[in-house]
Amino acid sequence: MESKPRGTGAVAAGRVLQEFEPKMEWDRELGVDTLRVFLPGFKKEQIKVQVSSSRVLRISGERQLSDNRWSCFLEKIPLSSNHNQKEISASYDKGILYVKHPKLIVQDDAELQENEQPPVESSTLDGKPPQEKALQPTKMDKDKAAKGLVSGAQKLNMESYSKDFSGLVVDMTKPRKLLNLVLFILSVVVLGMYARKAISWSFKKSEN
Repeated sequence: MESKPRGTGAVAAGRVLQEFEPKMEWDRELGVDTLRVFLPGFKKEQIKVQVSSSRVLRISGERQLSDNRWSCFLEKIPLSSNHNQKEISASYDKGILYVKHPKLIVQDDAELQENEQPPVESSTLDGKPPQEKALQPTKMDKDKAAKGLVSGAQKLNMESYSKDFSGLVVDMTKPRKLLNLVLFILSVVVLGMYARKAISWSFKKSEN
């Protein structure tokens, strides 16, 4: 809030009062709020700071500009319910008035961070409550699940390959009787084919 003139021409006991609105800023800290009022040109004894029983901070002041012209201001600021009315103090240094407002309840850093976070709404744009939205898998969860499926499939493939290979080894280590039986059957088939051809050739020769 910048200093602004409030008007001229007010006359009090032969004086012309020039009212203005001083610039004010708040400094919010953990255990105390400090109000800074910028009053260049004023002296400490020209400023009054009072707190009423109705919890209103009253800051006023006036200084002489010329023979009958005076600069003056008056600010009334309601106190917060968390400000300790009995512990309010003021100091003035280099044209700035500092009014400290100690707090009745001091919040720690964690509570301040929670209060600064925006409130969680009961519903979202998609119409689902926050609890259901939180249960939905994220992209990271989907990637992990996909990797788990791939690794599981690879493991199954390796196990089946190992089983097939082990079965092949078992088949190769069977007794030689099986191999001899196969060779015998093949020899019988071959001999049967040759015998059939020989009989057919003999029959044709006898006809001629």
